[in-house]
Amino acid sequence: MKIALSIGHSPKDGGAETYDKKYSEYSFWKHHLPLLQKELQQMGHQAPIVNRSDTGGTTPGHAAAACNNTGAHLAIEFHFNSADSPSATGTETLYWESSPKGKLAATLVNDAMVSVLELKNRGLKPVNRQSARAVSYFTKTRMPAVLVEPAFAASNPEDNERLQNRIRELCVEVARAINEWKP
Repeated sequence: MKIALSIGHSPKDGGAETYDKKYSEYSFWKHHLPLLQKELQQMGHQAPIVNRSDTGGTTPGHAAAACNNTGAHLAIEFHFNSADSPSATGTETLYWESSPKGKLAATLVNDAMVSVLELKNRGLKPVNRQSARAVSYFTKTRMPAVLVEPAFAASNPEDNERLQNRIRELCVEVARAINEWKP
């Protein structure tokens, strides 16, 4: 199976910064997604790492195009959350509301992240054309797709610490979850 691992945001627009200002969303996942890629490859999968900048842009639609260019069976875009309140916490995963295969992938990946990070399970977030988040990513991908927000790493110091300290275990468990998913 081929899984497109999409780094959220871009080198130009790094996204939110971790609470400790060590990483942007882009730099965090650029640094850590090779761990997930390696786990998936050891399971016999192909796992190209892509970014929206690969297709010359900075929008979620460009992220979809980068994923589409891989011919993957599943696309996963990696982010982390931010909120005005430092008490906001938890893990959530977005999927296109009318995609049963996307919902299954979202369920498996979200459950894996929650088990590792032990943060509040904010659950699955269905996206549709009226949604405010990532609509063009989901409408333009040609395969089931999910978008993960494992922690409020930008605004909550504990979420940030857990994500950074447990990233290796997170990659192992997310790989196992993806391995359970069938196209």
